[in-house]
Amino acid sequence: MKIRSYTQQPEDLFDYSPWFIRQRGTQWREVQVEEYRQHGNGFIAKLNIAATPEEAKTFAGAEIGIRRSSLPPVPEGTVYLSDLIGCKVTGLEGEMLGTVSRIWDYGASPVMEVSPSDHLARERKDNFLIPYVVGPIVKTVDLNAKMIEVEWGVDY
Repeated sequence: MKIRSYTQQPEDLFDYSPWFIRQRGTQWREVQVEEYRQHGNGFIAKLNIAATPEEAKTFAGAEIGIRRSSLPPVPEGTVYLSDLIGCKVTGLEGEMLGTVSRIWDYGASPVMEVSPSDHLARERKDNFLIPYVVGPIVKTVDLNAKMIEVEWGVDY
């Protein structure tokens, strides 16, 4: 089965066990990695649930997850991006912009997808994107209060 890893060091994905796998919209299923090897920009892995290449193809596009408890603690001043989901986002003048509904992370810098707050929804119906760049854009993150302060305006 072809695997694309999004861990900071791609091979670190194989340090976690067990894995959980699912196709979108289905239940997570626990799996074990029996063996793996690097292949191009990704990996080829043999999982205990697929004995043949044909069986492995049935999992094409599946998501891989691990238990949260398997992750190491984050260093001071950093966060797991998944912890941002559900945080309220305030902008330049302290105005409530919305709530982080999803994180997109495909390389350069992560992007927060924000669902507009009730007062913004009158003007802006669609979710909008804010780059997660600490310093110039993201000013503060308070996970206890579930709040993110950004250098971002209502009309951006």
